[in-house]
Amino acid sequence: MALLISTNMYRAGELKNVTEYLELFQGKIGVEIFPMFHEKGYEELLEECLVAFSKVPVSFHGPYYQAEHSAVDGTELYDRTMEMMELTMKYADRLNGRYVVFHHNNCKIDEGKADVMKEVSCMNYRRLREMYAPHKIQLLVENAGIRAYGNMLYNEHEFIELCRKENYPVLIDIGHANANGWNLYNVMEQLKDRIVAYHLHNNDGFHDGHRRIHDGTLNFKSFINAYERMTPQADLVVEYGLEVQGDKVGILEDIRLLSAYSEGR
Repeated sequence: MALLISTNMYRAGELKNVTEYLELFQGKIGVEIFPMFHEKGYEELLEECLVAFSKVPVSFHGPYYQAEHSAVDGTELYDRTMEMMELTMKYADRLNGRYVVFHHNNCKIDEGKADVMKEVSCMNYRRLREMYAPHKIQLLVENAGIRAYGNMLYNEHEFIELCRKENYPVLIDIGHANANGWNLYNVMEQLKDRIVAYHLHNNDGFHDGHRRIHDGTLNFKSFINAYERMTPQADLVVEYGLEVQGDKVGILEDIRLLSAYSEGR
């Protein structure tokens, strides 16, 4: 089990800001890199952070912006997505990344095309899994998409069944589960043998807010109790949004709480 903090709460040019937390906690926390290769100069910034990142546990989110895993082979969007996934793999390999996170889709679901999107994205996952396998990098499937935004490709039951059928290693985003009205504890119970990590954040039960762990309708204490009971080996990744980055006091409070919890286990 590792405790990590995501760079999701920073813009591309602010990547170095996360090293402040890594230095403060002296190896007690790692980093999940949310890559932004679509932004000019981002890769150079990442290179500058490699020394700091190499000292702590590291995972990678898959590219999100200008990336779409339901894109069909031969399209410009498919090519761009695969190019960024190859870049992500390169840096995950260099940093001995624990895993890379995969979304079946990011875009809204076109009416009548959901089945095709599912088929294509599953095929693209398999291709990427083969690409990553020689580097011994796991590709974790996340419960992505928000029903209010029209991009939830799989409902709770479908997601569970898919993960079982395809034998996926899984990352559960507890904020997404909350916003989509899923029974988080049922998902954890059904997939406990496959769950490798969690994204931690809270929201109002509708929007994908990526707020602090106690700032929302999800009972975080109840989650931690269930986590300890069912999946204590899984990583905990603090994945806050841009709106939280200015609350350094609050972020430190949350990391200290989670760090003390993980140390006391």
